[in-house]
Amino acid sequence: MDLTVIILSYNTKDVTHRCLLKLKEAKNYCEKRQGNKIEITVLDNASADGSAQMIKSQHPQVKLIESKENSGFSKGNNLVMKQVKTPYILLLNSDVYLAEESLNKALSYFKVNKNCDVLGARLNYSTGKLQPSAGNLPNPLNITFWILGISNLPLISQLIGPYHPKHKSFFSKAHPVGWVTGAFFMLRRQVYEEVGGFDENIFMYAEEVEWCKRIESKGFKIWYVPQIEVIHLHGASSQFDPSNQYISELKGIKYFFLKHSSVYFLIRIFLTVGLILRILAFSILGQTKRARVYVEGLRVI
Repeated sequence: MDLTVIILSYNTKDVTHRCLLKLKEAKNYCEKRQGNKIEITVLDNASADGSAQMIKSQHPQVKLIESKENSGFSKGNNLVMKQVKTPYILLLNSDVYLAEESLNKALSYFKVNKNCDVLGARLNYSTGKLQPSAGNLPNPLNITFWILGISNLPLISQLIGPYHPKHKSFFSKAHPVGWVTGAFFMLRRQVYEEVGGFDENIFMYAEEVEWCKRIESKGFKIWYVPQIEVIHLHGASSQFDPSNQYISELKGIKYFFLKHSSVYFLIRIFLTVGLILRILAFSILGQTKRARVYVEGLRVI
């Protein structure tokens, strides 16, 4: 075997089924073109919608692990990665649909570019529109501008390296980045062996950012490669609404700086100011529901 694809499933039977169908096409294409051998493992996080039964009956070639609890993204992926023996690993969300040539292109890129240790693909919405899926590691400056909502203004983005870049030029060519999204996260197994996996203190959101920080610290290179394109339904696998995602990311950012920096007390001041400004702005605009999200944000930082 050359590559192990790991998918976590939680109450997404139909989406997971579609994901596995597209993955099978990509697997067959890659194995025919390069002779690579690819195995697929699905960890079902105690789904109650018949996901496990669907996989058994309709995808018998898939190795299924049935968890008795929802272990979360970090713990679930770590559990499977511990068992992997292949030289490459792909962590794939159940709401990501591969193109037929995706795996072939990704493995080829690794073999040609020896300085690429982690690879992220271009994610597209179902409409074909670009979905930002990579960025720069958090630092006090870019997080301050992020919380103020101005990090992607042209002049500022050139100076600070935004945490969440939005401009198309960032996603137009292959280049090293600080982090790539966990929706499509391909790595050499050596990275896992030397760095370890996700920090399981982060249940969901920002866990790949924290992991990329440790990966980079060990001297490995993380690349964003837009020539490899996939469709991401965005949120279908997590079933989190946008407000919960925002709060979870704030928790992840807090944990990141507490773990990797000694200046969180300063960052907390900037986060507080930024959240208060957002509360005031959206309250004035009459968007009270959105304002309440930022009130909740103040409680978690």
